[in-house]
Amino acid sequence: MNRSLSRFASVAVSALVLPLAASAAEAPYRDAAQVRAELAKIVTCEATREEFMRMGSALTPLYYDKPEEVQPALAGWRNAKDANTFVAIFEMPEPIKVYGHSTKQVMMAGEGLLAVIDGDVADALSKQFKLKPSDEPLAKHIRTRELRREALGDGVDATVTQTVSTLSTHPGKTMVGCEYKMVW
Repeated sequence: MNRSLSRFASVAVSALVLPLAASAAEAPYRDAAQVRAELAKIVTCEATREEFMRMGSALTPLYYDKPEEVQPALAGWRNAKDANTFVAIFEMPEPIKVYGHSTKQVMMAGEGLLAVIDGDVADALSKQFKLKPSDEPLAKHIRTRELRREALGDGVDATVTQTVSTLSTHPGKTMVGCEYKMVW
């Protein structure tokens, strides 16, 4: 398998498995306002990997259609059952505001959480954030910039990478968010 396909496959698997890696002992969110505030922090790359993992853990019951396990603070959220098997889209009852854009949808893709914004604003956002196109042949639609690296111990780091992309499966939409990747 070439490098691009290998990375693509690992991103796809991470999108489904990542939330399960969070600790089950995490405290539930207080209320919907706390969820929205933390989500905006995650999507704008201001969060820690632990905060990202907490959100992933909270979204897991939605992904697997287990309403009895969904935290009360996420009441009204739903899994949008997207046709693109490499992403998971969640719809929120109340919007969040990200970089001046309002949205009620968030996408989990790989080790990232992205706001789904109406309109093709990828070029404008990429220019604003000084993002560069991916060097992966199958990912030229993704623009990124590593913002920081957090040492997790034992030679493992987490990179925090700002991301803007478009997808052919989601015409007229721009995804903007952040990846919280572990690197060895």
